[in-house]
Amino acid sequence: MGKSQYNIQFGGLSIGEHEFEFEVTEKFFEQYNDSEITRANIHVNATLVKQNSLMHILFAFEGTVGLSCDRCLIDYDCPVSGQEKLVIKHGNPEESNDEMLVLREGLDEADISQYLYEYIELAIPYRKVPCEDENLEYDELPCDQETLAKFEEHKVEEEPSANPEWEKLKHIKFNNN
Repeated sequence: MGKSQYNIQFGGLSIGEHEFEFEVTEKFFEQYNDSEITRANIHVNATLVKQNSLMHILFAFEGTVGLSCDRCLIDYDCPVSGQEKLVIKHGNPEESNDEMLVLREGLDEADISQYLYEYIELAIPYRKVPCEDENLEYDELPCDQETLAKFEEHKVEEEPSANPEWEKLKHIKFNNN
């Protein structure tokens, strides 16, 4: 795999603020097998604040990702946005965590693609049913009625079966009264 386009080169930068911009598309998500994103158009602004011994990167991202409705599987563009902060310092890389990237001494660049992936994935709503979302600016995004009809057709109505354990408990309860 070649050099990532999501590298931030900080070696040789002066102390202070530095701006970086990234475009994240569906091609970015192809490298992650567990991603549900089919399309993407996200703009990322990264502000690196370089200090003597460590750096902060402030990420601000906004755009849309292509998802499928949880109810009827219709494809739609879901808006995503967020702001995140990442601290970068040199030391033992095993000390890295979700909020701090620790690099070996001498490294002068950082690949931020894994962090971008996680930030965007976490910005996706847990429940994806766009026809119920009042905040989306769709004139009408009705659920796919054909898919819903097939779902209802194959849905099995189960009657609650009598649990013998509960029946025994009910018998004990009524006999004690």
